Amino acid sequence: MAGKIQIKLGDMFKGACDLIVLPCSATGTVTQFVFNRLQSYKIPAPSKGMKLGDIEILPFKGGENIAQYVAFAVSVDNNYSELSAIESIGKKIGELAITNSALEIINIPLLGAGAGALQSEKVVEALKRGFQSKSSNNSTLIIHVLHAEVFNRITEYFKGVKNIGDPHDIAQPKQTKPTRVFISWTKTDDNHWTWTVEMAKYLRDNGIDSRIDIWHLRAGMDLPQFMVNELSLADKVLIISNEQYAAKADGRTGGVGWETMIIQGDMSKLPADSTKYLTIVKSENIDTGLPIYLKSKYVIHWTSSTKEIVHRQRLLNDLLNVIEAPQIGVAPVFL
Repeated sequence: MAGKIQIKLGDMFKGACDLIVLPCSATGTVTQFVFNRLQSYKIPAPSKGMKLGDIEILPFKGGENIAQYVAFAVSVDNNYSELSAIESIGKKIGELAITNSALEIINIPLLGAGAGALQSEKVVEALKRGFQSKSSNNSTLIIHVLHAEVFNRITEYFKGVKNIGDPHDIAQPKQTKPTRVFISWTKTDDNHWTWTVEMAKYLRDNGIDSRIDIWHLRAGMDLPQFMVNELSLADKVLIISNEQYAAKADGRTGGVGWETMIIQGDMSKLPADSTKYLTIVKSENIDTGLPIYLKSKYVIHWTSSTKEIVHRQRLLNDLLNVIEAPQIGVAPVFL
């Protein structure tokens, strides 16, 4: 199965990834946007003498919290570009993802759509063809678009195009109402508090209306009523569990105890295949980090052995109901 493709609105330097791809010209020049990033993160300038369609990859020293590697892709030569070069870049990036298994999440802009004057929709198609011709199913190429009108135009275009692959490979047009997700959790220590807040921010940055008590519970509000309101209004409920959460849920103590009673009552009314409630077990031991009433549910075991960005991407797919199953092919004809 080939790697996945996503389209995302916003700056590709916001949010962690494994590789950031920056556009440059054959003479080594870059746009003002890229130049500002080179200055901010002290990234060396691209080499001169590369040809249209070439890429150059190097470690992102000093920016490891953003990405492990940064690459330059030659997408323009004397204000000229061509889709075959963009496809070649996508193919080479896919090959890199195969040879270097650490490259799972890759951020890339609309190469050649600026100075190269290529149509944005065609750029996405070219990157998709090239990347998926070589990449593995463990990798995801996220194409970042800076302007909302271009993002909406691209998603509308792919909404109407047939036979481009799995429709979930291409991000769907922005919903008028974002998915509302209530986060049920308990503070165990400062690290867990920081991780949970960063997770909630990540979801909001990716178009999800994440709701959490530290932002939405105000002094003087009735705590049980707040929980009832949030749980009833939520499209999804994200339960972040660990040993302390499980103990409070099983013992029906504190706010977690109240939420557990409400959640169990709501779950009893939902069909067996409901995906409203999603559980993260933020504990190395899944048995001790999970309440008894959730032990029959399929959960995300958020261990330290898997990279944070991989866990986050999977969570985002689950919350947005992105299906990753391969397409069903044509059945053979038996004679």
